[in-house]
Amino acid sequence: MPSTSLPETITVLDVSRFTYAQRVCAAALQGLVNRSSPAIYLDYGIYDDPAARRTNEVFLDEELWQTKYRALLGNQDERNLAYYQQKFGLTLASSSGLIDLVARHIDLLGGLVVWDETFPDTVNIALMLAARENLLPVTAALAAEFTNLGLMIKHDLRGRWQDRVTLYRWAFDNLFDGCKPGYAACIEPGWQRPEFLDYIVQQQIFVYSLSATAGGLGSQLLMLLAFGPPRLREFLFSLRLDGLIRRFALTWMGLRSPEVKLSNRIQRAVKALPYPTIFGWHTRRDDELAFMLQLTSNGLRLVPSHLAGNFSFHGGLPARGIPQKPPAPAPVLDPQGIYLTFTLSDGDQLMMMHTGELGNWDSPLRGRVPFNWEVQPLLNGIAPALLERFTATAAHNDCLIAGPSGAGYIVPPLAPRLDAYMDETARVCAETGINVVTTYVADPPARVLRELAAHRGSLSGFLAGFAVVTRAPLQTGAGVAVIANRFPSVEQIALNAPDLLAKINEEINRQLATLRDAPVFIGVHLFAYRTTYEDVVRFTEALPLDHVHTVRADEFLQLFQESDRRKQSGK
Repeated sequence: MPSTSLPETITVLDVSRFTYAQRVCAAALQGLVNRSSPAIYLDYGIYDDPAARRTNEVFLDEELWQTKYRALLGNQDERNLAYYQQKFGLTLASSSGLIDLVARHIDLLGGLVVWDETFPDTVNIALMLAARENLLPVTAALAAEFTNLGLMIKHDLRGRWQDRVTLYRWAFDNLFDGCKPGYAACIEPGWQRPEFLDYIVQQQIFVYSLSATAGGLGSQLLMLLAFGPPRLREFLFSLRLDGLIRRFALTWMGLRSPEVKLSNRIQRAVKALPYPTIFGWHTRRDDELAFMLQLTSNGLRLVPSHLAGNFSFHGGLPARGIPQKPPAPAPVLDPQGIYLTFTLSDGDQLMMMHTGELGNWDSPLRGRVPFNWEVQPLLNGIAPALLERFTATAAHNDCLIAGPSGAGYIVPPLAPRLDAYMDETARVCAETGINVVTTYVADPPARVLRELAAHRGSLSGFLAGFAVVTRAPLQTGAGVAVIANRFPSVEQIALNAPDLLAKINEEINRQLATLRDAPVFIGVHLFAYRTTYEDVVRFTEALPLDHVHTVRADEFLQLFQESDRRKQSGK
């Protein structure tokens, strides 16, 4: 829970030129100190290191970073701190270095835990021991510096394990029950991105890095349930064979890979409080989809946390819980209208929240055109003051919607307890004033649609699909609209902004040239690492005025339902 009082002075430590080992140590210290109040803030600088802009794929190459995103993003640690300083009247003081900061908090620390640089996964064990015993995780070289301060080595992890499975099996058997129930984290040490480690230590979360990929039949079956041929999926879900197939697929994958078998065991052990939650991102041995297929099938939701810095600080700040401003009544339906709604992707990532939607939120043009911003509604409990930065400063044209697929990232057709997930989504979204959700699959089976509708609470509807794989249906069921985004198709995700927007313009012109007897609804889910808010402003303001309307997501859903109602009544 956020602290109700703030320290007199916030200490800021610039770690932008630190080594990975120094950053790990600084983040762990930050997490330990910030347990009582948000007292330490780390400045990671501007992400000019190319390694900060990739996992197993390059999201922003050097040219795109330098020419488009670097100035937009800026130093978000500084921007957030400036916002908080103005909001809370914080007094800031710079620390002269890591040794100085450790010395100031020496009474809090119980010693050192040395992790093995030749076996990077030992850093995750060191983090859990640090959280449990108030230790600093250090390499052997750093340990020599801190023993001069009187800190003794309590655990030396060098040479203790030979492989990941043995290491994480020991961790699960010896550390899991002492960690925070209801949570786990998958953090890949090989990427050397320690930004979220402060939160891991502060909250004492179990952390591991095991593969989700086994290939072969198991992975193919999960892909079938999520994205396979629509008629076959409908058949399987109507007979309720999906649960049997899902369980068989996970078992088969575990038989093929000891890492998958152990990660299945760990994921299934996370308690539902109220819904099992995992932080982090996939490993170097996986991709995003493989990770999502496994964790969703095991009944978890993901809070993507790669590159998400200072969350032990964000989470300690109070918030008034200001909801979104209520939308104006939907405009009168244009029977010949072409309705567009634009959504910026990836807002479920904590990094996107920390960086002001990759800097787009700080655009001087924001509010000029209707636009949808995916956010992570679980920030309501994780970092409410950061969520309030968006809810309190949103313009009328800004519509905050929940990222896929609600309160945490899942692939809905694979969720064994979709009803519980949707109940939790409805509750959290009601608390945050969010009434629209992006749901991950564009054309889920009818049974999944019924569960979305039955447990939606006060949600007005869903925009479906990160990308179109087969179909992009527009439908209403049980009083709720589920509209598949028309753009992008899977093949269009990586297009640069001009090329994607040109394809949308081609579709608009095609519709304008067609004799229409009903409005047309075109949802666009923009890949945040290619297209910016300002790209959309320029595109929208150049559209023809007659019968082409850009609207917010909530208005888009209302207008579609009115159009559907008229169609059903024959008017």
